[in-house]
Amino acid sequence: LLTSIGAYGVPPYRSVMHCGFTVDEEGRKMSKSLGNGIDPEEMCNKFGADVLRLWVSSCDYSQDVSISENILKQVSDAYRRFRNTFRFLLGNLNDFTPDDFVGDWDALEPLDQWAMVRTSPRLSQLLADVEAAYESYRFNSVYRALYDYVNDISAVYMDVTKDRLYAEAPASPRRRAVQTVLMNILEVLVRVMAPILSFTTDEVWECYP
Repeated sequence: LLTSIGAYGVPPYRSVMHCGFTVDEEGRKMSKSLGNGIDPEEMCNKFGADVLRLWVSSCDYSQDVSISENILKQVSDAYRRFRNTFRFLLGNLNDFTPDDFVGDWDALEPLDQWAMVRTSPRLSQLLADVEAAYESYRFNSVYRALYDYVNDISAVYMDVTKDRLYAEAPASPRRRAVQTVLMNILEVLVRVMAPILSFTTDEVWECYP
């Protein structure tokens, strides 16, 4: 820093980010004497690397962050929500191709129109919020935005449209309408989650319609 300022009048970096300490569940620093350390490799073997990555993204690293097996168990519940959402999307888009897109607004049922009106702007806003958070290294904001969105869309649209997805004929216009909405959701989620859930989204991409 001193050399760069003295020689060029500018610091040798464009920006600075700082982080707090990683502490145990009770807020104590980890040490050998206390025996409260957490081995990342051990946690990866037990919960999977993506759960550990998801925990990192959920933390406000500008402050001290807590980690323990109990905390990772809670994060693994959130991870399952993301993974189950991807599984639902892929499972119901297995026979979907670009030719099956429903482009006629009037061909969509009211619930689909509601979902598209509600989902598309929300997806656009979600994408903008996530990109801005990534740019400023606010990974916890990325996590929160994605988690809230997945919870919201799963509890409403995905739940209500199961009858059409499972009971209608495969090429039914009613089923294709739902698939069009689901494809829009998958298109964004698989990309914006890739920096965090790298291994999971790679698996999703292998099955991408």
